[in-house]
Amino acid sequence: MGHNPEKCALCSSQERKILVEKPPWTVYACTKCGLGILYPQPTEDELKKIYAEEYFEEQYGKQIEPDSQEMKKRLRQEQHRLRFFRSFKRRGHILDIGCGMGYFLLACRNAGYEVTGLDVSEDAARFCQNKLKITVLVGNITKIDLPDKQFDVITMWHTLEHTHDPRGYLKKAHKLLKDDGIIVIDVPNYEGTDAKIAKEKWKGWQLPFHLYHFTPGSILELLRQEGFVPLKTKNYLSEEWKERLMRLPLGFIYARPIARLFSGHSFAVLAKKNI
Repeated sequence: MGHNPEKCALCSSQERKILVEKPPWTVYACTKCGLGILYPQPTEDELKKIYAEEYFEEQYGKQIEPDSQEMKKRLRQEQHRLRFFRSFKRRGHILDIGCGMGYFLLACRNAGYEVTGLDVSEDAARFCQNKLKITVLVGNITKIDLPDKQFDVITMWHTLEHTHDPRGYLKKAHKLLKDDGIIVIDVPNYEGTDAKIAKEKWKGWQLPFHLYHFTPGSILELLRQEGFVPLKTKNYLSEEWKERLMRLPLGFIYARPIARLFSGHSFAVLAKKNI
């Protein structure tokens, strides 16, 4: 996908609008398909520097010891991700691209899957391998040599928005998946209720770390263009509405059911290969 906001990388339209400005960064959106792009985009070297200085420590969090109560709590939190795809693939080999500290992969291994991770953080990979005994590759998936049709499930939880080349990531995933494999993508949704309420303060912008900004329509179209057939989607509940309602009398009773009526921070999609 190109870096020039003058021409949409998804539909080639030249019609655009400004979504948010945080100098020196601007996010433009295609008015035809909704795909958003950060401009100017940091180079690979610039990104490595700012990730090392600002991102990893804040976003990856502290390392949790494998046998601790905190780890048990974290693994329970990962169950919602497992539930999203488990009825489609109850066993097999999972590749999690952007695996971070590997807690999702550990939950998958405990559920009977074979697991492999990939991340750009050497520290995170070292923790996964030394503490969790999970194999984690370091680098960019488009540049790593792996056998075709090796994996049953490929997941990218809040990963695709971080890359200069979302299309390249999906092309590589298509090659790495078995013919009956599935892919799970989860991205921030700037069309969601939370983003509309928070506006320029929405945590999903994360400039300049998020290079592309998706809507449900644009991520579904990108998947279709790269040879995938969407099978299942999910809008997360609105955290903005939940927090507001929780402050009301007896809000704990009805906050979550009402918040589910509004789209939240992220949008998830499960798709199969179109062969």
